[in-house]
Amino acid sequence: MFEVLIQYKHLFLAGFLTTIKLWALIIIIGIPLGILLGVIGGKYSKTINRLVSSLKFLTKVIPVLVLLFWLHYPFQALLGVVINPFWTTIIALGFVNLIAVAFIIQSELKLLPVAYSEAGMTLGMSKKQIVRYIELPILMKRVIPSVSLNQATMLEYTLFASLISVPELFRVAQSINAMVYDPVSVYSLLVLFFVVILAPLHLFITWYKKRSVIEYD
Repeated sequence: MFEVLIQYKHLFLAGFLTTIKLWALIIIIGIPLGILLGVIGGKYSKTINRLVSSLKFLTKVIPVLVLLFWLHYPFQALLGVVINPFWTTIIALGFVNLIAVAFIIQSELKLLPVAYSEAGMTLGMSKKQIVRYIELPILMKRVIPSVSLNQATMLEYTLFASLISVPELFRVAQSINAMVYDPVSVYSLLVLFFVVILAPLHLFITWYKKRSVIEYD
């Protein structure tokens, strides 16, 4: 296994970096914009709330792979454009991540007791101050495990990018296996990669839930 890794280290490294870039950009799109949209939908706009809920339902009933293929082939044909499959993947998975994070945020906001905002109002705080200094810090502690778990799922979804010719780690592994025909070694290295990346993340989520869960009265 390690002989294959050493011999094709430059290909594995290129695939690894592509996968990490995909994942990083999906996170950058999904988390900040998802939090913003979730706060707006959960606190200020019923229209946004319903929109996020509707889009979340769509992302549940439309498989990610189908969405990715639709954006890569028929949608681009309809528009008469050709987009690099790397960016098609970013758009598709970034959208799915954004909606998932927004839905988590607005759902948790509904669970916040009214007593928190009432206490802030008693202290003379404005609505914005209550959200910023009381509700958001509590909310962030509540959603970190769910949002982190969703990011782990996003990394797994990057495997689908190989099916539209993105040279991420899985596609690189397939190419190397076609040359050396040693599936045990090649795909064992692939398994090892995901264990190294995802095991610490899942351990962190488990640890955080035990240490930081806040129970609402």
